[in-house]
Amino acid sequence: MARPKNQAPVDLSIPHDLTVGIIERTSCPAGKQQVFLRDAKSPGLRVRITSAGAKSFVFEAKLNRNTVRRTIGDVRAWTIDAARAEANRLRVTLDSGLDPRVLDKQREEEAKLDKAKELARAVTVGDAWKVYIAERTKTWRPRTLADHVRMIEPGGRKANRGTRGRGITVPGPIYPLLQVRLVDLTSEVVERWAKTQGEERPTFGRLAWRCLKAFLNWASTEPDYKHLVNAQAASTRKTRESFGKPVARKDALER
Repeated sequence: MARPKNQAPVDLSIPHDLTVGIIERTSCPAGKQQVFLRDAKSPGLRVRITSAGAKSFVFEAKLNRNTVRRTIGDVRAWTIDAARAEANRLRVTLDSGLDPRVLDKQREEEAKLDKAKELARAVTVGDAWKVYIAERTKTWRPRTLADHVRMIEPGGRKANRGTRGRGITVPGPIYPLLQVRLVDLTSEVVERWAKTQGEERPTFGRLAWRCLKAFLNWASTEPDYKHLVNAQAASTRKTRESFGKPVARKDALER
C-alpha cells in the first residue's frame, strides 16, 4: 500500500532538508510576492517561490554586512545536489572576500572584450578599403576615386576595351587581397601579390601598389585598424623591385 502524501504546510521559518517533494509542496502564501525555502544541508541555498508559482534556486549570504543574493537557476533545470554544489562554491568565493556578482560582471566584460577583439581580427582588406574610399570620396579627384574603385572590381563584365582580348574585364589588381584579413596582410603576402601583378600588368600594378601603401598608412592611424595592420607591409625591397622602374605619368596619385 502506497504511503499517503504529506500535505502539511511547509514551515518557512526553519531550514529543511530539501527534497523534490518539499519543493513541490511549497507555495507562496496569498498577499506575498515571494518566499524563501531554506536548505538545512547547504547554508546559503534557498528556493525562491514567487506568487506566480515560479521556483528557482538562489544563494544568499552576507558580505561586509550587506546581503548578497544570486540566482542559481530554475528548479526544473537544476538538481538539488547540483544547486548545493554551486551554493558551496559561491560560499567559498564569499569567504575569500569576493562578491560573486562582481566577478560575474567582470567575466561578462571580459567576454565582451574578447568578442570585440575577435570581430576586429576578422576585418578584411576589403572591409577597410570600402571605409577608406567612403572617407576620402569628398577629398579625392574623380580620377583618383575611379582608380580606387576600379582596383577592387571582381571583373567578369563584358567590355570591348581593357579585356586583353578576352571580351570580359579582368579583376582589379587589389581584388586578390580583398579577402585577406588585415592582421594577415604581411610583407610576404604583399610580395607574392606584387610579383604576380608586376608580371601581368606592371603599370597598373605599380599604381595599385602606391594606392595600397597609402591605404596602409591611413589604416595605421585609424583607431579601428591601427592595432591590426602593418603599415610597412607594402614597403619592402622585393615588392618595389617586382614593379621595376616607374614609367612617367602625367597624373599624380592623391593621398
